[in-house]
Amino acid sequence: MAGSGKRILVVGSGAREHALADGIRQDPSRPEVLVCPGNPGMPGDFRVVPSLPEDPGEAAKWIGSLSPDLVVIGPEKPLAAGLSDALREKGIAVLGPSASAARIEASKLFAKERMREAGIPTADFQVTEDAGSVRDAVRSFGYPAVLKADGLAQGKGVFVLHSPEDLEEALEKVFRRHDLESQTKFFVEKGLSGPEVSFIVLTDGTRFLPFPEARDYKRIGDGNRGPNTGGMGAVTPLSGWTPKDQEDACHLIDRTLWAMRRHGTPFQGFLYAGLMKTPEGLKVLEFNARFGDPEAQVLVPAAGESLLSLLESAVGGALPAEAHLSRTPRVAVVLAAGGYPEKPVSGIALQGLDKAREQDGTRLYMAGIKEKNGQLVTSGGRILSVVGEGKTIREAREKAYRTISLIGLEGGQFRTDIGAEEAGE
Repeated sequence: MAGSGKRILVVGSGAREHALADGIRQDPSRPEVLVCPGNPGMPGDFRVVPSLPEDPGEAAKWIGSLSPDLVVIGPEKPLAAGLSDALREKGIAVLGPSASAARIEASKLFAKERMREAGIPTADFQVTEDAGSVRDAVRSFGYPAVLKADGLAQGKGVFVLHSPEDLEEALEKVFRRHDLESQTKFFVEKGLSGPEVSFIVLTDGTRFLPFPEARDYKRIGDGNRGPNTGGMGAVTPLSGWTPKDQEDACHLIDRTLWAMRRHGTPFQGFLYAGLMKTPEGLKVLEFNARFGDPEAQVLVPAAGESLLSLLESAVGGALPAEAHLSRTPRVAVVLAAGGYPEKPVSGIALQGLDKAREQDGTRLYMAGIKEKNGQLVTSGGRILSVVGEGKTIREAREKAYRTISLIGLEGGQFRTDIGAEEAGE
């Protein structure tokens, strides 16, 4: 039951939004939490409300009718469309960057320009127009190289090229089959080598609060094999992360926020920096204008009961200089539908959820789920995340995998190596 009279609306339907809603609910004031559109797998602690109109102005009008005290926007699409701007115009408090600031994710070339302006280390790149110019750029950089779509592509706009065969496969998908039909601009980056790190901060535009470092796992299969996905799991913290790394990452964020303010696009909300630890130091692979998924599932719990107060402080432009975020080891394992990521199979019933929810030391965050004839069935690619928590990464892994093994899904798939290297396995 709500206790403070506060009403918080979380926009989105996935496991990230479930994690944010669950974190907000932990606030001592016990606010009422609404999730729009949410999904039927989310427990009854949240009020799930209908989908928003796509038009930001109409969506803001509809949200206003709910009288929320704060709106937290999870996914990138409504941010890029300008939902935050429309809400602010109506005087509704919102956590999330403006559409102009969200271009740091919506346009990778815009992000490259801000990095160049701020002197932030990143990979060399060449803008390309067609298959021939892609081949020329790859020839110039050599392998590995990376072909990227400029705009939002739901995690499918990046092709890592290790060989001529990889190159031809990417060109087939992009320029012949037009798998990314909404994308018109592409560029090629020189490949970087080293472990990847997700570094995510909450910022009011000037000050920022870093969450513990994390790593997500993009490939569908064990050993980082197979096609890229939206993310098959995450782990935090990382054993190889040093105080110098933390200092350097914070410097990169500080420079980025400076560049955004200087450009007239101050950034407020969650800023995600995808980093690579190269032999020359940290370099930025990409920026996202929101919390990562599945990183949110392992990092949001780090705020404990203070999440809502931190979000409110960021919205008010008064983020505290210090706040305690726990570095408790957590491992998230994603259960995906059969056929994911190419053609996920929908309508398959989930079994064993009640028993899985009863397990100690784990949390379930629901995503691609709908209700059919009184049963929860699949309705997307990534179905849910199981997060294990323990004194060590190994313990967190064991809890996550023990719980996910209780869930039945015909054709379902999950990686068995999430966090293995951090656990010394």
